[in-house]
Amino acid sequence: MRKDHLDAVETMFRQAMETHPVFSGLDMDQLQTLSKDFFRSFEAFSSGEDHPLAAWTSSWLKYQNDLAQVWMSSLVPGSDPVAASKDRRFQSEGWNEGVFPLLRQSYELTVKAMTDAADNAGLPEHEQNKLSFYARVAADNMAPSNFAVTNPDVLKLAKETGGQSLIDGFQNLLSDLEKGYITTTDEDAFEVGKNLATTPGQVVFRNDLIELIQYEPMTAKVRGNPILIVPPCVNKFYIFDLNEKKSMIRHMLEQGQSVFTISWRNPGPDQGDNGWDEYIRDGVFEALKATSAISKSENVDMLGWCNGGTMLIAALAVIPEDLKALVGSATFLSSMIDFSDPGQVKVFMDDQQNAAYNLRLQSEKVAPGRDIANAMAMLHVNDSIWNFVISNYLMGKTPAPFDVLYWNSDTSNLPAKWYSYYIEEMYMANRLKEPGALTLLETPVDTQNIDVPCYFVAADGDHIVPWRGSYTATSLVSGPTEFVLTTGGHVSGTVINHPTRNRKRFWTAGETTGDADAWQASAAVSDGSWWPHWLEWLQKSNPAQQITKPRSLGNKSYKALAAAPGTYVVENA
Repeated sequence: MRKDHLDAVETMFRQAMETHPVFSGLDMDQLQTLSKDFFRSFEAFSSGEDHPLAAWTSSWLKYQNDLAQVWMSSLVPGSDPVAASKDRRFQSEGWNEGVFPLLRQSYELTVKAMTDAADNAGLPEHEQNKLSFYARVAADNMAPSNFAVTNPDVLKLAKETGGQSLIDGFQNLLSDLEKGYITTTDEDAFEVGKNLATTPGQVVFRNDLIELIQYEPMTAKVRGNPILIVPPCVNKFYIFDLNEKKSMIRHMLEQGQSVFTISWRNPGPDQGDNGWDEYIRDGVFEALKATSAISKSENVDMLGWCNGGTMLIAALAVIPEDLKALVGSATFLSSMIDFSDPGQVKVFMDDQQNAAYNLRLQSEKVAPGRDIANAMAMLHVNDSIWNFVISNYLMGKTPAPFDVLYWNSDTSNLPAKWYSYYIEEMYMANRLKEPGALTLLETPVDTQNIDVPCYFVAADGDHIVPWRGSYTATSLVSGPTEFVLTTGGHVSGTVINHPTRNRKRFWTAGETTGDADAWQASAAVSDGSWWPHWLEWLQKSNPAQQITKPRSLGNKSYKALAAAPGTYVVENA
C-alpha cells in the first residue's frame, strides 16, 4: 500500500474514533495509542519490513501451500514416495503406507506452523518461553500416533491379536485411573526392602520428620569420619541404594566408609505447616548430632543431592558454632545456590502460576508428590507420558521392570509451607545467594559462612539443575572448593554412576578464574565414575584414621529401632 493511501486511511480511522457513537465513552488517549500501534504495525507489514505480523502471515501462507501440495500429491497416482520421517514416533514402516503418510506429513507441517508462530510472538522472555513450551506440549498432544484409529502400529497389532490388545489396553487404563497416574514400569517386580534398598542397616533415630539409618560396615576397618547423606525430600532416599549394581551407599561401605542417611517422612496434611526451619533444625541438625555421637567423630562428611543439597547449603549457612565444629566437609550433587538459571522448570515459575497453585496448597496443606512428578514429565512429554499411553493403553502392553522409574513414581509430598518458601524465595526471588536476604532459625542466611572444604558435582545433561548454575556456587562459599562435571543426567550422572562397567567420563581441575565454560575448556578429562575421585578428595580434605568397625549399630542414647530401610520410606500419605 502506498504511503499516501495509508495516511488517508489512518486519518479516516482517527476521525471515526472522535465522532462515531461506537467509540463514545471510551478513553480517547488509549484509543489513539492503540491506533498508532496498529498503523505502525500495518505500515511495517505492508512495506515488507521485519515485523511479527508479516512473519506470521508469511509462515501461515507457506503452511497452507505446503499442506496443499501434500494433499495433492496424495491424490495423484504415481507420485514420488513420501520421504521417511526423522521423528522417532513415525519410524515404523506403517507410517509410509496408505493414508498414514498424509496424516503424518499434515501433522508435521501443522506442528511447524504452530510452533513457528509461537516462537515468533515477540513476547517478553519468560512469557515467550512459556508460550513456546506449551505450544510444543499441545502439538505433541495431538500427534496421530497418540490415537488408536490414526496409529498404524496400533491397528496392525489389534488385527493380529483379534482385538485383544485393545481389551488389555483398556484394562490397563482402568487400573491407572484407579491409581491416579500412568504406570511406567512393572510395579509388581519391585518391593522396597526386598529387592530395592536392601543394604543392611538400622534406624538409629526417629522423630516426626526423619528416620536416621546407620548402615552395617562391610570391611573390618572403617574410616573414622562418617558420611551423612541428606537426600531430597521430594523423592525417597533409596535412589542412593537401588540395588547392588547401582547402590552408591553399598559402594561407599565396600570402600571402608561409615555411612548414615536421612530418610524423610512422607508428610500428610497435618504436617503442612512444617517449613525450612523445622527441616533444618529437626532434620539436618538432629541427624548430624546423632551421626557424630554414634560414630564418636567430630568430623562428619555431609553430602546432599538436589533440594537436599540446597537444604544442606542453607543449614550450613546458619549452623550454630557447636554444630559447625562437627562438620568436616560438604559435598553437593546437582545443587544450586544461585537460581538465576533454574533449567527447564523455569517455565512453571511465575506469579500467576504460583498464585493458582497456592489455592491447591491451601486446600491440600501439602504439595502432592504426584504434582511434582507430573510437572517433570511435561518437560519431556513424549518420552514420559505419550510413550506409555501408546504402549500401555493403545497396544495393551505391560511396561518392562525398571528400578529407576519405580523410584521416580514412588513420590513424596512436600509440606505447603516448605514448598512455598522454596519456590517463592529461592526459585523466583533468588534470595539464597544474597547475604542476609533470607532468615532461617532466626539467623540471617549467608552462604559465605560455609568455610569447610566443599565438593560440587554437576552433570552435563541435567535439565533440572544446569551444570553452569552449579559451577557458580563455588564462588558463593568461603571454604576451599572442588568442582567436578560428569556426563549423564540429573540422576544418571550423580547418584547412579557406579565405577563397575562405567562408560561415563568426568572433568576436574579446571581453571577457576573464568566462567564455567572456561573452566571446562581447561579441565582434565577422565574416563569412568567420579566416585573414586571424590573418596580420595574426602580423605585429603578431611583426613581420618582407620578404626575397627563397631560391634553393633547405634549406642545407648541412639538405639536400633528398626531394620533398614526403615518405616518412613514405605509410608503412604
